[in-house]
Amino acid sequence: ISAALVISVILPASHPLEEAPGVWRRVTHGMRIYLKTPRLRGLLALNLAVSAAGTMQIVNTVVLVRSVLNLGEKEVALAFAAAGGGSMLIALLLPKVLERVSERPVMLLGGVMMALSLYLGWLSPSFAGLVGLWLLLGAGASLVMTPTGRLLKRSCQPEERPALFAAQFSLSHSCWLVTYPLAGWLGVNLGLTGTFALLGTVALAATGLAALIWHAHDPMALEHEHAAQSHTHLHYHDEHHQHEHEGWEGPEPHRHSHHHSPGSHGHVFVIDDHHSHWPS
Repeated sequence: ISAALVISVILPASHPLEEAPGVWRRVTHGMRIYLKTPRLRGLLALNLAVSAAGTMQIVNTVVLVRSVLNLGEKEVALAFAAAGGGSMLIALLLPKVLERVSERPVMLLGGVMMALSLYLGWLSPSFAGLVGLWLLLGAGASLVMTPTGRLLKRSCQPEERPALFAAQFSLSHSCWLVTYPLAGWLGVNLGLTGTFALLGTVALAATGLAALIWHAHDPMALEHEHAAQSHTHLHYHDEHHQHEHEGWEGPEPHRHSHHHSPGSHGHVFVIDDHHSHWPS
């Protein structure tokens, strides 16, 4: 079914993207956009919260159900299903909510919910309590992950999306690379109660950091200044490229040396060839 849905998707027409010089720059192109965009730095912190909560659920559910509660494989499956069910429920309901509410408060709420679910693990819950915690955890994780594509899409030019989505994949998985072994090591050395506490603190601290990095006032259009610049790159004649031609340049998009005069203006702002830093 998943394969059929993937095949059914109609992709928008792609536009050529000039390859940045050098292998290292091409590899890090999306990461530079990601790490220079405040809302995406906030998203990275929330990715850490998701990984802290998710690894507790994935790594230690079997231990909690089989060794602590002395229950069987059926209960293990039900506990995992609770987290998946909470995630699916939010994923189905959230698109309508996001038509009226911005992503930031929704995603921060998800981080708080995940931290709360881990802190409640201190209470050594029964199986029913564990199912409730995992339901809350899955819902919180989905509140963060479901709007992620919207954030990435509005934080770059259309032709930059593959690079930015690749950066999200790499950076979010780097968080899991840290928290996966941490959840197992803490479970063995601190016990499950201590693991709940420490990973809950990681999730809460990451959510707080996201709230600080990603300002509540986050307009799409920003007033900013441009210094004079001459360079060569593949371009269309958009608002940044209004210049004369000699006739040999060919159809758009085309590449030739061109000059940008200094000035200030406001428009939808993303990090790209003409905007290398976020306005202060």
